[in-house]
Amino acid sequence: MPQKLIWGVIATSTFISTSFFLVNSQINPILAQNVPTTQVLSQIKGKTQVPIFFPNKLPFTTSEKIYFDSEVTEKGYSVSFNAIPNCQATACYIGSIEAERGGEFIQPERGITTTFKNVTLAGGNKGVFHNGCGAYCTATLEWKNQGVLYRVVIKNGEEKDVTAIANSAIQAGRR
Repeated sequence: MPQKLIWGVIATSTFISTSFFLVNSQINPILAQNVPTTQVLSQIKGKTQVPIFFPNKLPFTTSEKIYFDSEVTEKGYSVSFNAIPNCQATACYIGSIEAERGGEFIQPERGITTTFKNVTLAGGNKGVFHNGCGAYCTATLEWKNQGVLYRVVIKNGEEKDVTAIANSAIQAGRR
């Protein structure tokens, strides 16, 4: 009996790891997934006082269904990309794009930060890329525009993916 329980835990752990790698392998450096921009922007426009920068495309395969959830305040917004509708957990969270007036750049943390460097984005904008690992790894890219901190995050993502999203948002212009 204990051997079956141990095997079940290993099988579950292997399944979770396999699912993790399947999601991770679907990230594509080519911007392939069109974003329902009109639908997402309708949830943000007129409800925040910050300029809205939002991508037209995401670096995920077109076969991957992405759901968008937004939160808005006067000082900013957050739009999360999720694997299921109304995601409220880390397991279904894929990433996000956020804006916060007066926000501060992330700082490297000992034992968590694996990469921290300056990057150049579309239009010559300067940004900061951060990759940190705890329970899972997170690729984060931040830049500022008119006193607003913009942040793109992808769970288990890579620099090229967050850069592609940030560049798509910057190239789309203020909305």
